[in-house]
Amino acid sequence: MTEWKGADPPISLVLIHRVITRGLEVGMRHAASFARDGYAGPAAGAGFALYLRALAGVLHQHHSGEDEIAFPFLRERLPGLPLDALIAEHVQMASVLEEMTPLLDMLKGQAGEGAALEAAGEALARLAKIWPGHIGVEETIISMKRLGTVAGAEELAAWLASMARHRPEGAAPDAVTVPFVLYNLSPEDRAIMAKNMPPLITQELVPGPWLAQWAPMKPFLLD
Repeated sequence: MTEWKGADPPISLVLIHRVITRGLEVGMRHAASFARDGYAGPAAGAGFALYLRALAGVLHQHHSGEDEIAFPFLRERLPGLPLDALIAEHVQMASVLEEMTPLLDMLKGQAGEGAALEAAGEALARLAKIWPGHIGVEETIISMKRLGTVAGAEELAAWLASMARHRPEGAAPDAVTVPFVLYNLSPEDRAIMAKNMPPLITQELVPGPWLAQWAPMKPFLLD
């Protein structure tokens, strides 16, 4: 049974934080090893670039959903939360993602690949320096019990559903994002996350029509 720490944040929030945490760890580890030893084959570069694009897309989508949906809802109902500080950290991380994005095309065997890997690893390290404290605050202050005293169950369910549906401009396609999210989670956590997704997606599209699009990432994902 998964142990949830902090106040009592939404399980979906904790899980997406775990996805991004693992994504940063995997990205830094492989950027360093590939910069040092090179790729085992040409497919590794394309797969790693896709993995980092998916990570950047999930982080952007997550923060956009908080800025546009989650935080306005919280600000109205639970005044006094340190939301402005969290938004400022979103801006910092968005700036790092902007720096990293043009590097990703260079990870597929183009000239300057080694330097691009080192720069991407450095950008990921800067994100990882901000990330633990950032999510620690979020998971402590966003309390479903406290929200339950100021909002009804239907209102809270609609709020969570609207964040799950949120797709900002620049988000990665679901055919890549959904497998990235599911397979950066342990099997136990994956089962919890999948319950919040339509079976058509998890049971048919991910292993079927979408497979060709996300398969290059498989070496970096969990079984």
